[in-house]
Amino acid sequence: MRFHIVDTFADERFLGNPAAVVQADEFPSPEVMQAVASQVALPTTAFVVSLAPAEYRVRWFTPHKEINLCGHATIASARLLFGQAENADRARLTFVSDHGTLYTERVDDLMAIDLPTSQLTATDPPPGLLEALGVNELGTHGLGVGAVSCVVSSDDVLVEVSSAEAVSAIRPNFPELARQPFRGHIVTARGTSGADFVSRTFFPFLGVDEDQVCVTAHCKLTPFWAARLGRPRLAALQLSERGGRLEVQDAGDQVRVLGTAVLRDAVGSLTAQLLSTDNSR
Repeated sequence: MRFHIVDTFADERFLGNPAAVVQADEFPSPEVMQAVASQVALPTTAFVVSLAPAEYRVRWFTPHKEINLCGHATIASARLLFGQAENADRARLTFVSDHGTLYTERVDDLMAIDLPTSQLTATDPPPGLLEALGVNELGTHGLGVGAVSCVVSSDDVLVEVSSAEAVSAIRPNFPELARQPFRGHIVTARGTSGADFVSRTFFPFLGVDEDQVCVTAHCKLTPFWAARLGRPRLAALQLSERGGRLEVQDAGDQVRVLGTAVLRDAVGSLTAQLLSTDNSR
């Protein structure tokens, strides 16, 4: 069994978020998939199995655990599969998971994915959150007293800070952040240099201290900034070490995310010893 590596949201200036894709006739056991993801040691490894023409089952694993949704690894999977003969004339692929169905498309030179919009609730920052993030000052985009600087969804918390420079300067205390009652932590600010907004995302609870480019975080960031800026289509920049650019569109109950996906020439092989540990089936 072999895996391919795809760099998503990369351009000539940014290196994007890498994902591994394992294409199989059927899923190995969860224990083997977890071991594979740990061995590959990228932010996410996607496992895909063909169901029907242009339709695939998908599961996603970080190096530490299975997750219920990963946008960038789904885009990586689409990039790999669109390059295969059976999908050469297709513009749309479907990915079915235990937590819903995702749709990807080729849009000129970009990959697009449609994801459910997250419902956001304004809140005060929970105790210890700002200290764990290393945030000293919240931002309100100049909207005045009472403007919302912290919102929560069903799984993540989003905090707006004063500037893009403040986002870049954040140095979280990851052990403390992992103790917060959230899957992920999103820090954002109004953008510069052609970006409407910038962000960084942290997932120490999942064993990923900082995600290089997080698509699912943009299910929160997009409605947050679309409402503030009064426009549904926005340019986003993630200020992680590798960085990445995205285009996002608020479509009501859906968020469309578009970006590049570069398939590396090299592929990796999974060790026979690791795969032979699958004794559960």
